[in-house]
This record gives sequence, structure tokens and C-alpha cells, in this order.
Amino acid sequence: MQGSATGALKLTSADFDAFLEPRGTPARHPQPSAAAQRRVLRERIESWARLLASRLADMALPVEVVVPDEVEQHLSSGAPRTIAQRVMFVRDAFARSSVPRTEPELDPLRSHAYLALTIDSVHVAVSLELNPEAEADVKNLRARIADPTALLELTTLLEMMPDEFAIGVLGVPHFPRAQNATAEDIRALLDDSQRSRRPLWMGWSVKREMALAHANEIDELLADALVAIALAYKLIAWAPDNDLIDATRRGAWRARRARAEERRERGREERRQRRQSVRKGPVRKEGTRREREDARRRIEPEAIPSKRSDEVREEAAKTKQAAPAPPRRPILPTSLRARGARAAATEVAAPSHAIEKGTKVRVLAGPFSNRLGVVEELAPKERARVRLGLLVTTLDLKDLAPAADGSRPMLASSHRRPRNARGR
Repeated sequence: MQGSATGALKLTSADFDAFLEPRGTPARHPQPSAAAQRRVLRERIESWARLLASRLADMALPVEVVVPDEVEQHLSSGAPRTIAQRVMFVRDAFARSSVPRTEPELDPLRSHAYLALTIDSVHVAVSLELNPEAEADVKNLRARIADPTALLELTTLLEMMPDEFAIGVLGVPHFPRAQNATAEDIRALLDDSQRSRRPLWMGWSVKREMALAHANEIDELLADALVAIALAYKLIAWAPDNDLIDATRRGAWRARRARAEERRERGREERRQRRQSVRKGPVRKEGTRREREDARRRIEPEAIPSKRSDEVREEAAKTKQAAPAPPRRPILPTSLRARGARAAATEVAAPSHAIEKGTKVRVLAGPFSNRLGVVEELAPKERARVRLGLLVTTLDLKDLAPAADGSRPMLASSHRRPRNARGR
């Protein structure tokens, strides 16, 4: 376990109650104010987020932690009421400045894709959110689902997401499993997001009862879940090495065109100044007309020495060697080993025949690295479905090893998902 590496939220019932509608309390039973409780929670959330940001940075995903103001509900019948607290992980300022087609005056939390943790009176959730104003990221995702190879990379990753991860548009009641999402599903969700002007949402929402019942491990599970979602973020969000809309090439072309236009304008200005100096000169004298003609005359083509064809070929070859193609993101392997792995795990692949239903295993790679779980069933493609506390996810057998004690515990009821455990 990596609890010390991700901080501690230490969620309590008081944290959830702080977002309930205020009610009168007897004077002889004084309680700390909800506002004071929310301030304490905000500090814990920010501390947890900053430690998790360093883990995301190890995945080559530098982010800025933003703790916005409390989410308020405005009702006509009374004063605004605080209903939630959030923390966001958005591109750092340097990365934001390099993203094409972003409006500087827009809130960066709407013009860029971001990761988030949200807590209200009934849920705690981690998510990836993509607002319709994040034009570059939306176009990049549409380009990915339109390209068969890039789409396979995304769907392969989604297949490995835990069962409890959902995808949808905020405000729409139906949230299907993220692991079952197809290109048509994602395209339809993007269209719904554009029409409703609400963000596309993918993540994991935990009811307060489940979070409090698993208080000892919920901090780490939320952190691991957010790291798993960050893998999808890296495939969706625009970046120089994930440029599926050729924005980098078009940006360079626009810069070259602007420089060429600047040179042409400078030449026109110089010719204009020469003509004005000639007009403002003294009364015409002998030779003045010839000087004006010389100033306007273009250089004859034969005055420029022509290059031999072999010299042209040599220069073209040197140009190709000097300007290599920009690197593209490698295709994601079916295993999550290449992304988000923690150094604490030792990558020693256990023989697949040693793992079967009911085996207690340790995860060797990926966002859930070094976590203990129980195999619920073996899956096709040399994979297994493993329960990790509140989550059930599909992992490659090569990323699993039997636990050190070698025991094979039965799948007790505590390992089974409660009938009503999942929901939005």
C-alpha cells in the first residue's frame, strides 16, 4: 500500500454532513459550524491533492492543483447554500499556453480538460471532465475515435477500467460503464455535451455509506482510481506528443506564413519610401530619371547564378536529415505496465497456472501497483478479474503474482459487491 505517498483524506460523517441543509440544533448540544468543518476538509483535500500531483508528474503529466470556491446552489427562496467542495488537476500554466485554439479570457477550468475530486453530502467522486469549451481537447478526442488505430488504443485502455467506472454527460441520468464504451457511444456523448453545454464526465462515484464503511482504504483507492483515469486523460487531452489534429504542423505553417507576409510588407514599405524620396527630390536633372528606373528595376533572373542539379539534390537530402518528423505517442500496450506504475512493485511475472479463482494476488504494475486483491474469475486474453476493495478491474496475468502467504481465500461475502453499492 502507498498511503503515505498519497496523503490522507480521513473522511468522516461530519465531512459529508457539512454540505447538508442547515437545521436548528438545541443550545445544550452545541456542534461545530458547518463552515468550520468545510474549511478543515478543504485543507485536507488540498494536502491530499498536492501529494497526488507529484505522482501524476512521475507519469509525465505535470498538473496544477486548483481548489476553487465551494460549489453553491442558488435558490430563489433563500440565500445560496454550499453543496459541494472540489479540487481540480488542470494543466500547468506553461502547458496551457501551448494548447491551440483556447480563449485566454475563458476560465482554464472550462477551456481545458481536467481531473477532479468532488465531495458533497451523499457522494465522493474522482473524475475526468471535458467541457465543450475545451475546443482543442474535444477535437483531439473526435480525431482519435475517427482513426482506427488511435481508437483501438483508447478502447483497449477503457476495457481495463474497473467495473465501477462510468461515462456520461453531467445532468443526464444514464451513465453506462466506461469499459463498454464504443466510438459511437463517445461520439454521441460529445454531441450531447455540445448541445447541453455540460461536461463529458468519466469517473467513479462512491456513496457516503460505502466510503465510511471502507474509511481505512478509501483514500488510497480514490488516489489509485484517479491515476487510472489520468491514463485516459493522456490519450484524450491535446499535447504536442498527442497531436491528432495536426495543430503543431498547422501552427508552424501559420508562423511561416506570418513571417513571409512580414517580409513582403517590409519590402513594400521600403519601395514606398524610395518612391517618396524620389518625388520629394530637387528639380529634375540629367540622370534623375535613370536613377529612378534603376531603383524600380527588378533583378534579372540571369543575374542570379543557377545551381547545378546535383547541388539541389544534396541540399534536399541535408534538409530531410535536419528536420526529422515530430515524435508520435507510441501505441498503448494492452497492459497498463507502461503507464502509471509505481517503483515500489517488483516486476517479476508469476506463472499464469499459479493464479486461479480465489487466489490472493499482488498487483505488480499499473495504477493499482502493489495492492492486494482476490481473483474473482479468469478472463480471456490471459487476463483476470480482480477485486481490489471496492473496485473490480481486469488485469493482465503477467501483472499479477500470488500473495506471499500463498493462501487461496474463499470469496467471502465481504469481497462481493453489495447489490446497491454502485450508483450516481
